[in-house]
Amino acid sequence: MTSEPLQTSDASAADKRPRKSDGDRLSKLARHKHIIAQLTAAPTLRASEIAASLGVSGETIRRDLVELQEQKLINRTYGGASRPFALEPALTDRKALMIAEREAIAAVIADLVLPNEVLMLAAGATTFHIARRLALRARDITVITHDYAIAGALAVNSSIRVLCCPGRYHPTEGYVFGTQTIASINSYEANRAIVSATGISARGANDADDEAGAIYGAMVKRAAEAILVADHSKFDQRALTVFAHWTDIDRLVTDRQPEGSLATALREAGTELIVAQP
Repeated sequence: MTSEPLQTSDASAADKRPRKSDGDRLSKLARHKHIIAQLTAAPTLRASEIAASLGVSGETIRRDLVELQEQKLINRTYGGASRPFALEPALTDRKALMIAEREAIAAVIADLVLPNEVLMLAAGATTFHIARRLALRARDITVITHDYAIAGALAVNSSIRVLCCPGRYHPTEGYVFGTQTIASINSYEANRAIVSATGISARGANDADDEAGAIYGAMVKRAAEAILVADHSKFDQRALTVFAHWTDIDRLVTDRQPEGSLATALREAGTELIVAQP
């Protein structure tokens, strides 16, 4: 009697092949989305942490990080990745963006300002909208500013007293900056400081220009109330310098409800949130 050779079933052969982990079965796009989402919650991540959370090899994650950096979606760091810093477009470009949102924010600010108040109004596209709204509605206020466009917008209202700070002129942004500017700000007291930012995150308000950030920080310190104005495009964005932490800011006026770590930071700091409706 001839015996048949032992056959290995397909199922048995398949069981002996290396199995892919759940992470390996994830598409590249899914991994990239996961990495971006993780960096939204935490400013930096280690490659080993990302690999462990996805169940993939370190080499796979390194390739993913290289591709994401080439797309300018992350910054690679030694052993991991961080969120990219925000870079501010030119002022003329910024003034053409988020107009409805900025107008809504400006309307809220105009309602807050009372007669005979002294304001510090920082440079920026959103604060320029505020200046124009104040020129239409405010009466008998004093505004201290380092921005020439803001000063010009306010000057059409003869009941608004405008005080311009001295300093070195920024030819593309239209404001003055430097030690003279900060010394001038430090010589005043104000009811409210109204400042904008390149980005806001759980750490606080930040700006792509350290000279501008120094001015905004000085204004925040010289006012009885510090108000930050920022539309939702600034949420969870980091830039070169943090000029104020949330414990320094009394109110955030924006156009959308923040979420995640930003919302938690605002709540823990006791910063009042006002959401304007465009």
